[in-house]
Amino acid sequence: MEETTLLQIQGQSGDAQGAITLIEQLCLQQAENAALSGWLVLSDLRLGSSNGVELGRALLEIAPGLRVVIYTQDPSWTLAAEVFRHEYTRRGTLRSRSRRAGKASGLHGYALFNNMEPDYLEHIAAEVVQRKETFIDPEVLNYLLKRLRGLRLTPRQEECATLIAQGLSNDDIALRMGFLNTKGAPNIGPVENLVSELYNFFSIEGAPSDPGRRVLLAHAYEAYAGLRREPSPL
Repeated sequence: MEETTLLQIQGQSGDAQGAITLIEQLCLQQAENAALSGWLVLSDLRLGSSNGVELGRALLEIAPGLRVVIYTQDPSWTLAAEVFRHEYTRRGTLRSRSRRAGKASGLHGYALFNNMEPDYLEHIAAEVVQRKETFIDPEVLNYLLKRLRGLRLTPRQEECATLIAQGLSNDDIALRMGFLNTKGAPNIGPVENLVSELYNFFSIEGAPSDPGRRVLLAHAYEAYAGLRREPSPL
């Protein structure tokens, strides 16, 4: 990390409670930016009796401006869904006081430890901190694509997925795809059916109200369609 130009180390901890204490102290020190906007946390998935996803959600309760990226050894599509999931029931919260009991925002990235080189970290910082986008390691997406080998989306599913990847809402997608009711307003029923089919196609599970699934769907479709921007050379 010290070899990157976009990142400076401001603190580190070897366990979850130490990280929470550190972030609480930094919030006090950064009085004009107590939410720690523009700050990045890189956390190992495995943290003794805790884990990085649980820690990341606890840290976002303290400093909602943080960007949190989880790293681990192995690519897992199931873990990717957990990293980006917004709805979350805490099992043994890390903090005694919870401002949003049982619910927390999704995290912002899923990296692989074996790729942790300066250029890789620069790319993560640019995507997650500067562009305010989410990051998922291409190897995780390739793991998914191998499972989809030989499968194809229908033209209508492709069109819907493209619009989701552009960040459009279901209402906007209905208008773009010509799904209107008798009064000319958006009819989102057909769009919801298409979105459900896309979740099934890309093996994305979770609650229908979870916006983290939509983030994962956009990543999955861009990889499937070859639309993903290539990361900086490692």
